[in-house]
Amino acid sequence: GMQLFNMDFRNIGPEIIPNNSIDLIFTDPPYGAEYLDLYGDLGEFANRLLKDGGSLVTFVGQHNMNEIGNSIKNSGLSLVWPICVKHSGHLAKTRISGITVSIAWKLLLWFVKGDKPSLNSWLIDYVESKPPDKVSHDWQQSTVEAEHVIRELTVENQIVVDPFMGSGTTGIAALNHNRKFIGIEIDKESFKIAKHRINGVNR
Repeated sequence: GMQLFNMDFRNIGPEIIPNNSIDLIFTDPPYGAEYLDLYGDLGEFANRLLKDGGSLVTFVGQHNMNEIGNSIKNSGLSLVWPICVKHSGHLAKTRISGITVSIAWKLLLWFVKGDKPSLNSWLIDYVESKPPDKVSHDWQQSTVEAEHVIRELTVENQIVVDPFMGSGTTGIAALNHNRKFIGIEIDKESFKIAKHRINGVNR
């Protein structure tokens, strides 16, 4: 129930993933001002691939949430709601235009294609992240956030896509809940790690 592509998601055409065929896109794009353009591309990608009522749920940095929200809305999706993911462990400190902020949570923005999202029940807009079990690998990330969203916005055998797959956390969360998964990752090293981790689950 999975397909993995080591490529730039912007090069994924309808011959690889058909238009209007995807139920949920859950992703954590790279942060930083130099990556802002990617969110507009992500919005267009989502608008083309999602079914009507399908959702895009993406992590965004609080400091540029307005620009990101607008560039995704310009692609034709509607903003549904923000979701707060509480950090586990120590707070990250950041300095934005001279102001120091201790960050205790991460922001997920939830967008939908069409009028209203396909929901199983109520999506709670707050998730407590748990530290992943670091024993096996340093690069492991928590699957808690992805599972929280996948459980409520999809049903079994529906398709979840992650265009910034990284080390494969979304894929593991999707397969844990019997969803199909399509993962796309541009970086060769991350892709190898993700493939190894996801194959470990997909037995």
